[in-house]
Amino acid sequence: MKLTKAAAPLALVLVAIAAAGCGAAAGGDKAGGPAGGQVVLRMASTPSDLGDVPPVADFARQVRALSGGSVQVKVINQWAGYAPGAEAQVVRAVADGHTDLGWAGSRVFDTMGVPGFRALSAPMLIDSYPLESAVLNSAIPGRMLAGLGSVHVTGLGVLGDLLRRPVSAGRPLLAPADWRGISFGTYRSGIQQQAIRALGAAPVVVFGPYRDHDLDSGQIQGFELDVQRYVHLGLAARAPYVTANVALWPQFDVLVANPARLASLTAQQRGWLRLAAGAAARDSVNLAASQNGSVRQACAMGARFVNATPADLAALRSSLSAVYQALWQDPETSAFIRQIQHLKKATRPGPALQIPARCAGKR
Repeated sequence: MKLTKAAAPLALVLVAIAAAGCGAAAGGDKAGGPAGGQVVLRMASTPSDLGDVPPVADFARQVRALSGGSVQVKVINQWAGYAPGAEAQVVRAVADGHTDLGWAGSRVFDTMGVPGFRALSAPMLIDSYPLESAVLNSAIPGRMLAGLGSVHVTGLGVLGDLLRRPVSAGRPLLAPADWRGISFGTYRSGIQQQAIRALGAAPVVVFGPYRDHDLDSGQIQGFELDVQRYVHLGLAARAPYVTANVALWPQFDVLVANPARLASLTAQQRGWLRLAAGAAARDSVNLAASQNGSVRQACAMGARFVNATPADLAALRSSLSAVYQALWQDPETSAFIRQIQHLKKATRPGPALQIPARCAGKR
């Protein structure tokens, strides 16, 4: 993939300061340093654009607005070209100074030696947008971000994203018997892959165009995705079944920064970044929560939304009990899960997906 490089004119002394303060500036944008000028911060992002990631796009907008345009985020799309390890490569690129900022799903960090985010992907735990919002407004995200120093990045914020549901080609995935023996597309994540195995399926790390290829060739029979991206990617014709009342987990978008690059900024510029991350976090669930328009679009494209029965849901949770037994072994993760369970008891779940009768599938 060819990456374009924009440059802002600076005095030679400032170029020298920027080069000394941040290896990411070498060969890239000559971002303005603490002494002034426009700052351009390059952000690595795995999708083709941020149209599918409104919370992260909102962060970039907030940075520009708060700084009056003096600090801008330049997004480098398709980082690592949809490779299975793309999200981990984003984090490593930020740590190494190859880019200033990046974002990755919270799911990936347990594959990088950072187990603190696992509670966010505990299967069928965070299953509504009000609960997701309650988690974001608690002290939990800040405590999780503090663990990112072990991978040599600084956490700026955790943004709420969409709930991920089971999607399938041949039959709806309701009870564990429906999962048994299928190959199921997902992202790289220790906890999420454990959950898929516990349900009886084989996880296959595949997304983007590789998901399309494996779906068309029959190498996967299902995958996890939110309804909005499901519509945007036009997957209803090839995988028409969506389990409407099973939220496997939400996607959470974790914003990370290169510590040296942050240190090269002024206190005010760092403040803008953190304010932007906070504002984006507060707005993120509202950006994600309204899906009924996407449901109607999916119905028009041939999707069938099927609800698991109470017995199905109980069987799924029973199958996942081994995953939770493993999660309880880590004191930090178990503490986070207990806090989320407490919030869940105190939080109304919000409305179910409104499914038009014409596309309400049957078991």
